[in-house]
Amino acid sequence: MKGNESAVRVVHELWDCFGERRWDDARKLLSDDFEGHWYQSREKIVGPDNFIAINRDYPGTHEIQVLNHQHSYDSWDHVDHVTTQVSIKSTMPDGKVVELFAVSFFEVEEDLIKSAVEYLAETYPAPEWRKKYVETA
Repeated sequence: MKGNESAVRVVHELWDCFGERRWDDARKLLSDDFEGHWYQSREKIVGPDNFIAINRDYPGTHEIQVLNHQHSYDSWDHVDHVTTQVSIKSTMPDGKVVELFAVSFFEVEEDLIKSAVEYLAETYPAPEWRKKYVETA
């Protein structure tokens, strides 16, 4: 399937696999030449097995919710682009809860994820001085 919602399905399935810790299933969704990029920490993850290992070895457990996605198809390169906004609530071994927000840019080719560029940030309350200007959820 080219240029359709199957790319979105593949990306959502990856997030489901991560949340459920189904690492073998997640690996099947990544191409053999997969690369991941975490520019905030200047990390390049070469190969799908390294990407899965990093996520598998993360010391906490996740509750993952996909909040939104966007999909486009590059008819020149025949690549689907899927962007997700994700809420991640991680419980660490010591009981501490970390809430993260992630924006991820995936390239999907022939129903396999070829690359991911991800930006993660911890959530925090709005500063007091801004509260008169904004609505908070």
